Formats: sequence, structure tokens, C-alpha cells
Amino acid sequence: MKNMVLAAVFGLLSAQAHACPLSDSLAARYGISFSGFSTAVPESTAPDTGHGGPFVRVRMPDASNVADGFHHTIVMDRSTNKVWILRTGGFVGVYQWYGPVDAVDASLTDCRLEPADNVTQRPQKP
Repeated sequence: MKNMVLAAVFGLLSAQAHACPLSDSLAARYGISFSGFSTAVPESTAPDTGHGGPFVRVRMPDASNVADGFHHTIVMDRSTNKVWILRTGGFVGVYQWYGPVDAVDASLTDCRLEPADNVTQRPQKP
């Protein structure tokens, strides 16, 4: 039993050790956190992902535990290494696109990739 608990703890800790180079480099470059950006990123419209193509979505990790903080999602065009950042949340319900900016470290190694289809559509309120 003791070995099983140690294996589970080690597994959880090692899972945290694998970071996404893309999100890490963007967070460091623009100071992306629950409170926004520390370096300005130009506001924009959503990327045109409706035709499929080389787009991929990566959610930025959020360990802040701030209920009314911002959440960020990255959409990257893998053919150009251009990145758009979607900021959502906050206490007023923000939904704003930023970018495109160049991906400094476009590596997707250890990133949890999601399809980018329909990411540009604002969710409907219930």
C-alpha cells in the first residue's frame, strides 16, 4: 500500500514537471497571468479557423486559484507560428482576442493540444 501511495504521488509530481514550451515562453514574454498581461499585446479579432487547417489550441495553465481572474487560451497557426491569445473571465466576463504575435518557442512537446475548430465562436449565455 505504501508503495502504491508513493507511486501515485510521484506520478502526480512528475506530471506537473512536464511543461508546455509554447505556453511557458508566451507567459514569460508577455507576463500572462490571472491578472492579464504585464507586457502589452495588441487587441485583435479571432483567427479564421473555420476552414480547418494547421490551427491548434492550447490552454494556458492556471494555478492561481483566483475565482474572478482571467483565463487564457492560445491558438497557434502551425504553418506560420503565429499565435492569438484569447482572454476570458474576470469579474465582468471578458472575452477578448489578442495577437497575432510570433511564437518564440513554437515547440508543442508536452502540450495538451485541443482542436481549434469553433474556438473563435463566443460561447452562448444560458
